[in-house]
Amino acid sequence: MAAQPPSYKTLASLSRMNLLYQLQSRGTMTVNDLAEAAGLHPNTAREHLDRLINDGFVTCAPEPRDSKGRPKMLYSAAGGVSTELGSIRARKIEAAQERAEQLRRLLLLPAGQPALAGCTGPAARRQLDALDDHLDQAGFDASVAANGEQVNLHDCPYSEMIKDHPEVCGVHYRLIQGVLEQADGPLRAVGLNLIDAPHLCVIDVAPLPAERESAKSARLDTSNGHFLRSREPR
Repeated sequence: MAAQPPSYKTLASLSRMNLLYQLQSRGTMTVNDLAEAAGLHPNTAREHLDRLINDGFVTCAPEPRDSKGRPKMLYSAAGGVSTELGSIRARKIEAAQERAEQLRRLLLLPAGQPALAGCTGPAARRQLDALDDHLDQAGFDASVAANGEQVNLHDCPYSEMIKDHPEVCGVHYRLIQGVLEQADGPLRAVGLNLIDAPHLCVIDVAPLPAERESAKSARLDTSNGHFLRSREPR
């Protein structure tokens, strides 16, 4: 029997999926609030949260406070652009890109652009590399549709869990959205279609509108509060 992918081992736990669902739905929470919402003992919740943190699905930070004493730890679903050097999310994205480039060289494939409508360039390729790696690590058999606008997920490895807990589909969809956002590029997941669940689900992928992509290239000058437009190299 083939070894199960690392992320699949983490996400195959209903308790961990429930904790992730609570964080995605409610936002930042303490371990006690999470444990109560998920119906777990706080110590059990901590163990599951540690596993989710180690795989980059959850982040944890101390509660800001001015008074003395040990601050509470606040847990959040990982999301947004991964800019923290050395973070788990940043390392996973970098490793995914390296593996994809190695495979392209091994197969003598051109370092070409992703075949998604309206999207070319290294940023989109980095996003697709990160998404492909995430889906592979999570146990999905995925392929990009011929029209370049959908990612097909075949034979869901979580089908038994989904029978009684359909919200698991939403958790995975938000994870996919998060991967594309964390890799920081023009692509976004814009729809989940359960065509023949659990045998075939389709993720719609599309580029950001030009004006939103342009806004992303702006940076804030904190000295005067004005936005400065980043210039493209000539």
